[in-house]
Amino acid sequence: MNIKHVRNLALLLSLMTVVYACSSSKSTVVVVEETPATEQTPQPDSVDEQFTEITIGLIDSVSNFDPLFAENLSTQRTLSLIYEGLYTLDRQGNPVPAIASEVEISDDSLQYVFTLDENKYFHNSSVFTAGVGRRVLASDVKQAFERTAKNNVPGNAAQLLMGINGYENFFLEQRSVYDAGKRVLDGVGGIQVLNRQTVAIILTEKDPDFLKKLASPYLFVYPQEAINNSNRPLVNNPVGTGPYFLNRVQNNGQIVLSRDERRTNGEPELTLINRINLVHFADETQLFEQFTAGQIDWIPEIGPAISEQVLDDDGELQAAYEGNQESYFSLAENNANRVVAFYLNERATVNQDWLINRLAYLTDEDFGIRGAVTLNVDDFEIIEEAEPQEQYYTTFTEDSYARQLLTELHNIIFIPQSSLVLFDIRVPTNQTSIYSENSSSWNEMLEPLDDSYFLRVDTKILGLYQDYVTGIESTTVPWLLHIDEIEVQNSQSTVQ
Repeated sequence: MNIKHVRNLALLLSLMTVVYACSSSKSTVVVVEETPATEQTPQPDSVDEQFTEITIGLIDSVSNFDPLFAENLSTQRTLSLIYEGLYTLDRQGNPVPAIASEVEISDDSLQYVFTLDENKYFHNSSVFTAGVGRRVLASDVKQAFERTAKNNVPGNAAQLLMGINGYENFFLEQRSVYDAGKRVLDGVGGIQVLNRQTVAIILTEKDPDFLKKLASPYLFVYPQEAINNSNRPLVNNPVGTGPYFLNRVQNNGQIVLSRDERRTNGEPELTLINRINLVHFADETQLFEQFTAGQIDWIPEIGPAISEQVLDDDGELQAAYEGNQESYFSLAENNANRVVAFYLNERATVNQDWLINRLAYLTDEDFGIRGAVTLNVDDFEIIEEAEPQEQYYTTFTEDSYARQLLTELHNIIFIPQSSLVLFDIRVPTNQTSIYSENSSSWNEMLEPLDDSYFLRVDTKILGLYQDYVTGIESTTVPWLLHIDEIEVQNSQSTVQ
């Protein structure tokens, strides 16, 4: 726990806005429901009042704060601290209400009526006219969900909502009719705002996993103003209802989150973390060096380089680290996996006969990476006389596990006759022979990867934390950090 002093915050002000509209006979009072707190403004940390912080190391970069673009686990972990969905998940993966306070499900399980928690307010933000966060409305949910169908966002979230009545039609029109003036549909009929705090969702068929899908980080809820304000886009100006808000992104890329103090109103006394520092290094070795030096308190997921450094052949923490009081830390084993799959690009114009020949002889024992290796190469046709190309290209990826696997493939099947080269593009083109897809065990349960891969590796998500950090326990949910259950003790470092 990093301890320092900050100046006393200003007393909370009542921000219930009262507007008087005069007429010839009487005055009418219009009440605008706003947050019961003053505007949050990123402030320099000072030294007058004790507070608690934690520094978390990430193996993926976080370059986007828009939930629809949260395409790696580190980004999803970060955004899960800022945003909430209608539902969230406990450690066992069971859905529990978040923004929703309750749900009524019809007897045929096709209609879900969600009542929103009246105590859920968006963070204070400049997207609001007065800079003050307001109460979450049912119309925010509808607009956030319908935005997932738009043609300027990825389709990951859309796949979770396809079972909603009218969603697929809206999705197809948005993605196919480029002239907005020619579109017929102005929304999804199966998402209905019943009143300010109630939204109904109607499915076309039963979906026992529907509440779990609503807990996905792709379906976090944000205010309509954040969508409509092009000057303050979510990409760098997140506005959610989570326990933390974005304080700043420092020049070195470190993300600083501050706790939304409104979350503690009326709650029992808790030892809460006031500030979270999220750091990422392009070199995983540097991340581990900072961790062993005590500059990082927790790494929720270690990559292949750290795994090789600290784990023994059985996947346990090496004794040299486990008992060393100078660099003592613990291993957190989660019931969740990171998934990497590789595919042959059928659109490639280059002759791939030689490459297919080589892939056909792969075995599980060829790979040194930790994880469960699955090969689908039995049906590959072998053409012995095939000649290799000088180079074969693969789509670009930043995923550390995917890059290690590509290195192993390069060493196993290409050298010395050819080479495998990262192509500077993230989608398959006719020049690329191999492309990769990334997922997690949780996403796989709801939306499985295409099973036409030739290689897939499922790697257990393991974390490391310092001995002064407590409350870190196993979870089946790859992106949730359960930060309110964590305490950091006996750390004497201070924030600069």
